[in-house]
Amino acid sequence: MAITLSVAFLVATLVLTDSMRGRAASDIAEAMAGTDAVVQGAALGEAGGGPGDPERAVQQSLDPDVTDRVAAVDGVDGASPQWVGFAKLIVDGAPVGTGTASDVGRNWVVSPALSPFRLVSGRAPTETGEIAIDRSLATDGDTAPGDVVQVLTATGMHEATVTGVATFARADAAPLQRTVLLPDAAVTDWLDATAPTEVLVDIADGEDRAEVLGRLSALSDAEVVDGPDLVRTMQNAATAPLEFLTVFLLAFAMVAILIGVTIIYNTFTLTVARRRRESGLLRAVGAERRQVLGGVVVEALFVGTVATLGGLVLGVAGVGALRWVVGLTGVSLLPGSPIVSPVSISVAAAVGIGATILSAWVPARRAAATPPIEALRDGAAEARTVSTVRTASGLVLAAVAVVGGTVAVLASSPAWLALAVAIVPALVLCGPAIVSTAARWSAVVARRVVGVSGTIATGNLAGSPRRSASTALALMLGTALVTMFAIFASSLASGVGNDVREGLRADLVVTSATPDFPTIDPSLAGRIAGLPDVDTATAMSSAEGVVAGRAESVGGIDPTALPTVFDLDLVAGDLAALSAGGVAVVGTDPSVLGSTLEIQFERSTAEAPIVAVVARSTGGFEAPLFFLDSATLEESVGRTLDARVFVDLADDARGDVEAEVQALVASAPGSFLETKVEHMAKNGEEIASFAAFVDGMLVLAGMVAILGVANTTALAINERSGEIGLLRAVGASRREVRRIVRLEVALLSFVAAAIGIAVASGFGWALIDVTGGDEIPSVIMPWPRLGLTLVVAVVAGVVAAAWPAFRVSRRRPLELVSGDR
Repeated sequence: MAITLSVAFLVATLVLTDSMRGRAASDIAEAMAGTDAVVQGAALGEAGGGPGDPERAVQQSLDPDVTDRVAAVDGVDGASPQWVGFAKLIVDGAPVGTGTASDVGRNWVVSPALSPFRLVSGRAPTETGEIAIDRSLATDGDTAPGDVVQVLTATGMHEATVTGVATFARADAAPLQRTVLLPDAAVTDWLDATAPTEVLVDIADGEDRAEVLGRLSALSDAEVVDGPDLVRTMQNAATAPLEFLTVFLLAFAMVAILIGVTIIYNTFTLTVARRRRESGLLRAVGAERRQVLGGVVVEALFVGTVATLGGLVLGVAGVGALRWVVGLTGVSLLPGSPIVSPVSISVAAAVGIGATILSAWVPARRAAATPPIEALRDGAAEARTVSTVRTASGLVLAAVAVVGGTVAVLASSPAWLALAVAIVPALVLCGPAIVSTAARWSAVVARRVVGVSGTIATGNLAGSPRRSASTALALMLGTALVTMFAIFASSLASGVGNDVREGLRADLVVTSATPDFPTIDPSLAGRIAGLPDVDTATAMSSAEGVVAGRAESVGGIDPTALPTVFDLDLVAGDLAALSAGGVAVVGTDPSVLGSTLEIQFERSTAEAPIVAVVARSTGGFEAPLFFLDSATLEESVGRTLDARVFVDLADDARGDVEAEVQALVASAPGSFLETKVEHMAKNGEEIASFAAFVDGMLVLAGMVAILGVANTTALAINERSGEIGLLRAVGASRREVRRIVRLEVALLSFVAAAIGIAVASGFGWALIDVTGGDEIPSVIMPWPRLGLTLVVAVVAGVVAAAWPAFRVSRRRPLELVSGDR
């Protein structure tokens, strides 16, 4: 079961990621098959993005007449302009589409050879007020040709009639996008675009491709991308957001495999020990070592093969369940049937079978090396003493790990953290000594609390230190992972929400429908400000600009009104000077005041003096690090939607006025109203949803660990069946036998969980402190959650041991003493 579950998780992860990459790659390749090249604006600086977000790039705007110039190039058979902007579909007053997919507006490309979209019903839009939508939007919005809808763009809300439904090649939607398709006539008014974003090029048959690309490259202020290179770039961009998720899923799968390895190792250690007499007799009648070794390895191969086959079937069947679990985090995944790659199946099979054989190799080799005379004698499955050399080696590695972590923190050097990883082999080596020591120290307390049963339980634990330590390793890994992610999530959530908690003064906040793009009607703030009991209503817009060679978010604010509803914590300078064309930067260094900052936008470049330094932004991953006056930002980038509206109510004004604000917000799709408390709580909500997903993945690893506890406990009980039979014979009741088993497992679970939490807390604190950066300014320890983790680990261990304890308590003393197992 341990190997089956582990392999199932691994193969489901591999198949899911293969399906996402393969489907995105094939859809993009098919959709762009007719495009031989693309002329686009030159990239301005490096792309930027928040943690786990796709990187964003800013491209220079093309000239309005670029399409005509491209079409006139010798060897070009066709050229179609492509405008790309923001457009969100609104049906019956509600926005359509959720998750991480972007809301995109594009013009309908008339040329069938160059258009990536294919009509599946209706007709293409031809006049302003007509649109086509991709099939995913049509399905989610229950919309068909002829329906009247609304489209929210950078220029406001527009009423439109759906004339057609299209697919991206054969896919319902372009990867990680929801697309509204507009006629060319509507582009200027709806997307606020005077020049195309790119020009799709069809090179004439028989022309020298390299020569035509060279002629296109001669166009000024433009970048030419060859068709195959464009496809690869689009494929990488479509799958990049999945890489972060894939790493986590594979990490959990590997942990589950590692836990399964410890279970197999324990199982074969005990079963081989039970066959000592059988192995001795085989050796005595002439069997060679390789034959005894081969017998155990073949058995492991059989177990591993059967379990792996079950895991492969369960994993492929469970891809849909894994897709659903991932979807709970808000990550948009491409629909469609899974793509089962032979490579993925081979890798998962090799891992499952290989892990089983390797886990059985050590006990099998030990059994084969045992002399026949010694094997015929009764003995324990393992040595009851703890090797001094092994413990000393572990202590040395532990010291190295502590020194590495300490130096890393003091010197802020991530390189030293590599030494801190030595704590893992240190725990493996010191595990038997830790278990023995913990059993001895707890013996007195156990005897006082539960009497002789406690003494026997601690004695059993200390009597098999190596097996107890390897069993504890599985639980230790699980609790360590839970602890690491809990610390990371709490610290990141605190860092993301800290600015909001400390700076927000407004009573209400209007937020965008999507966190990565402003969607609030610019007129909404003015309408809210006109309500009688509203003191202040001021908006913040945002746009992408390139600062110091990297794409950054730039906010547009009213420098007079914003400080009354959000305290940016002025470090130096004067925010009012933004109105004269200055810029404010988020930081702590006042010496930058007076210097000139260059911000490159798609259409223009702004050079502004730094007139203010503020210590905090407005919260969230997409919070701007630079602020301009709203009018200055709009002048630089064109019309923009608002990202936030902060509303401050008059004193003692609640109830009715809040309802009036809610009514105005409801009439502006793409906007959501939150109270101050709700907005504070929502900051970090994405992290909380991801943390919940991580917890769900850890449940599976925990289930495998619990299987290990139950399995090892059952085998250990069989090994001690004679001892348990004697206890029953001298008067121990069934209840006392069950209590002994439960106490032994509870103590082992407590030790394992406590060590896992302690080690992960230290390593996690050092890791986040050194590498957290601006996103995680401080380490936050979630003590209640860690305490709950400890309790859950102990309870889960006891529950796992309940069935083996019950079974042995029901057997007759004579059966136990006789060794009938």
